[in-house]
Amino acid sequence: MFDVMLPIAGVWINLAAVGCVGLLIGFVSGLFGVGGGFLMTPILIFLGLPPSISIATGSAQLVASAAFSTTVAARQRMIDPKLSLYLVGGALTGTTIGIAIFNLLSRMGSLDLVIGVSYVVLLGTVGGLMLKESVAAIRHKHVLHDEVPSENYIQHRISQFTFKAHFQRIDLSISLVPLIGISVVIGTIGTILGVGGGFMFVPALIYFFRLPTRAAVAASQVQILITMVAATLLHAIFNHAIDVVLAMPLIVGGVFGSYLGTLAGRVVNGAKFRLALAVLILMVAIRFLIGLILAITQTRQAAEPIHVSLAALPAWESWIAVQASGNSMVYGLSTAFIALLFGYFGARLFGRV
Repeated sequence: MFDVMLPIAGVWINLAAVGCVGLLIGFVSGLFGVGGGFLMTPILIFLGLPPSISIATGSAQLVASAAFSTTVAARQRMIDPKLSLYLVGGALTGTTIGIAIFNLLSRMGSLDLVIGVSYVVLLGTVGGLMLKESVAAIRHKHVLHDEVPSENYIQHRISQFTFKAHFQRIDLSISLVPLIGISVVIGTIGTILGVGGGFMFVPALIYFFRLPTRAAVAASQVQILITMVAATLLHAIFNHAIDVVLAMPLIVGGVFGSYLGTLAGRVVNGAKFRLALAVLILMVAIRFLIGLILAITQTRQAAEPIHVSLAALPAWESWIAVQASGNSMVYGLSTAFIALLFGYFGARLFGRV
């Protein structure tokens, strides 16, 4: 009933299943205050979508989720404009670099392998650390507060850098060299793998620069919003990999999921949920690892590029395919704008929770 042929991806997909994926990712985003791209891209790939389409189109869903979270954070006056400006500047530089690397890997035919290996390492690391932390929190009944962590060795070394700027909203002086450097690196990684980078940004801001938790989450959401808008536009122009038919259920599900996650964050035991999420992340990493092993040990014939005949599509999907190819900039801007609208009005409608 909900099965459609995607005009850009060229595969059949169940839109209800895609909407559930968006709901799950939005729920994770609303509960933890970070983007869920590190789970969304693998799940879309498991549903049979090409990695390039999963990564590019997933950026539009991240725009909606980040717009929701940023609107709520702005209403609560949690955003430091000066800090966000530096983070966005570095992350946009990283986004440009990431798009160039993405295109290079795609031309070399190495994109799928690099994505697979990267996700095994990334998800294995994140899942392992989250599993360790959640088990320790449950065992010691540890309660997290919005306070800065104790000083550590890395933070001490970073604090010795020069070129510092003072951020009045959070009352901290931070060296711009490591701050912008980390934002460039995370922006690059996030663009290549189709993740917002919040699960990397938030710990870095907390443990490297001693930001309060809520301020770190708010700053992370602002940079995700801006960089994913840029990534959506660049993917549409240079890769023609944004499928708006796929993006819509992801966006709608993501907005509702963000609202439900925000509500759940007030009643769910955080440590136990992080434990369940850690197990899920590790299962996804294992699934990727098995796929990589099979790809290496088995001889496979190279897949033929997918070419969708416009005559085989409904008229409205044919029109979308033509716009994506002939008016890629307008198409990319329109997709990002739709995601922004859903995120903003979703926050206006649901944000007062």
